[in-house]
Amino acid sequence: MAIISFKHNFVFVKTRKTAGTSIEVDLSQRVEEEAIVTPILPEVAGHRARNYQDPEAEQGFRNHMPASEIRSRIGAERFDGMFCFCVEREPIEKCISHFHMLRNSPLHNQDGNYRKSWEEYLATGSFPNDVSRLSEERDGKRVLIVDRVLRYDRLHVELPELMAELGVPDFQLKARAKSEYSQNRLLSREDVTPEQRALIYEVFRPTLELTGIDWDRVPERT
Repeated sequence: MAIISFKHNFVFVKTRKTAGTSIEVDLSQRVEEEAIVTPILPEVAGHRARNYQDPEAEQGFRNHMPASEIRSRIGAERFDGMFCFCVEREPIEKCISHFHMLRNSPLHNQDGNYRKSWEEYLATGSFPNDVSRLSEERDGKRVLIVDRVLRYDRLHVELPELMAELGVPDFQLKARAKSEYSQNRLLSREDVTPEQRALIYEVFRPTLELTGIDWDRVPERT
């Protein structure tokens, strides 16, 4: 997903398991009619996709589109003049949420045959690492190309503050899209072993280095 608001001059890049669907539902109602809003699958009440199809190309804007592709589509000069942001989440919490989605989501487990255990999930190594969505390679190095990465655990504070700065006052995240995927919880953070934690953090190391977020530091609560 992406939301591109030319009126408010921002690009929101959706990452996985970071309340992205809830953000796009609420934000799509606050941006202008001419904004680019990509579809949600399955559809969620209160969200209306628009302006995402490009009649001059086979494919326009799409769900989970990397920032680098958005820049290519709207042009580097325009993109570089806009404020681009996304959200990231602590890797273990992100993987636990991803695991429950694969188990509980009708969209991802349509035939009900996904029955991998947590250990089997970890063995696949297929984690929701979004480094390619918020960065690109330049001269063999990964470079962050979003202007700001919001913390998932501070979203209730950081997102309204950012929206106010971008000319969308009194923004509140109200939607609870896809929250039902985590209702049938099979494990919690306390069930993750030190070895499993080390495995997950190694996979997420490029993202951690780029964002510079210290997930061991407990942020001040507001």
